[in-house]
Amino acid sequence: MVETMEQSEPHHSIPGESGAPQSERYWEIDAIRGIAILGMLFYHLLACLVLFHIIVEDPKFLSYYNTYMLGSGLFILLAGISMILRHERMRGRTTKEYYRALVIKALFLLALGFCITIASWIGSSIFLHNEAFIKFGFLHMLGLSMLLAIPLLKYGKWNIIIGLIIMAVGAFIFPFINDPTWLFPLGIHGEDFMQYTQDYFPLFPWYGVLLLGLGVGTVFYPNGKRGFKMFKPGKIGLALAKLGNGMVTLFIYLVHIPVFFVILWIFSAITGIGFL
Repeated sequence: MVETMEQSEPHHSIPGESGAPQSERYWEIDAIRGIAILGMLFYHLLACLVLFHIIVEDPKFLSYYNTYMLGSGLFILLAGISMILRHERMRGRTTKEYYRALVIKALFLLALGFCITIASWIGSSIFLHNEAFIKFGFLHMLGLSMLLAIPLLKYGKWNIIIGLIIMAVGAFIFPFINDPTWLFPLGIHGEDFMQYTQDYFPLFPWYGVLLLGLGVGTVFYPNGKRGFKMFKPGKIGLALAKLGNGMVTLFIYLVHIPVFFVILWIFSAITGIGFL
């Protein structure tokens, strides 16, 4: 990557920033993210219904967990691709500014993750009377993975192989290692660890999924530009793309569980159906 990012094709400026170019969003990326957010909403609604004892957590319910993990994997894969797309969205900026933007976003996600840790600890203590709070959840993993991925950007498509290796270690080796438990952010923890956390996304294998996204993004979106032809979206595609816009998705992610919780709490108080 050269010191000043490549100039090409006419572009639009970012409002309020003279000379700072910004390319269009690629609707297919946002649409896939929109599908993933719908899957996450569905699974978390079911989880809240189980929490309120409105439905029973049976083998059929547990099968939806695979859908949730698939949706989460899509989010993380797209986050890796988005790190490549940001290169194009910052045309005209220096490489230093590009890296700084990635670091700021990663630190922002980490800060949100720690806020969720505090909120979940308070919520668990008050409402559930236990200590099963979020110790290393989705945003912790995503923010830290982005920071760790920045030095590997230079390896381009080779990140596919690196990512697959990390995924394999996380899936087939770390589950059989139970000590030391303080390495739980990596995926090493005791057998009873999952009883004391509400959400858990260890770096192994999920960091590998983000690196896989970096590699895939390099192949299909070289220098952040679409390297293939794509048809125009229909109404459904546009709706999913709006839902999957980065800031919209983050807002939904942050508020949907508290909203589900409050609605079900009110519903249970009024109807007598369900309880905590």
